[in-house]
Amino acid sequence: MYLNEATLLNNVRVRYSKDKIYTYVANILIAVNPYYDIPKLYSVDTIKQYLGRSLGTLPPHVYAIADKAYRDMKVLKMSQSIIVSGESGAGKTENTKFDIDERIELVHSRFGKFVEIHFNEKVTCSISL
Repeated sequence: MYLNEATLLNNVRVRYSKDKIYTYVANILIAVNPYYDIPKLYSVDTIKQYLGRSLGTLPPHVYAIADKAYRDMKVLKMSQSIIVSGESGAGKTENTKFDIDERIELVHSRFGKFVEIHFNEKVTCSISL
């Protein structure tokens, strides 16, 4: 498929009309805020589906990106970064809180948020906001 702005926007529109709010462009995840709850989108069963799966083997999802970053961190022994960007009201906090913790909701800034998560060898983590 030829990738251009029109093709990308059409793909996002078609997926959104089917309650598929996530779309991949390579290893970049595009999310469209549906402004309503989509059943089971963030359920425990959904998390389990994405655990240990290669990116692209399941439909696009924020859990796939988080799992890939976590696995890459463990295998490559290198820090990983996930950038969440978008306009005000686009759903950044909504997406981020499912991967991190409700503590992310306590931080508000019109200039963005920086969240740092530290893991140790026993897979326990601490979160710095």
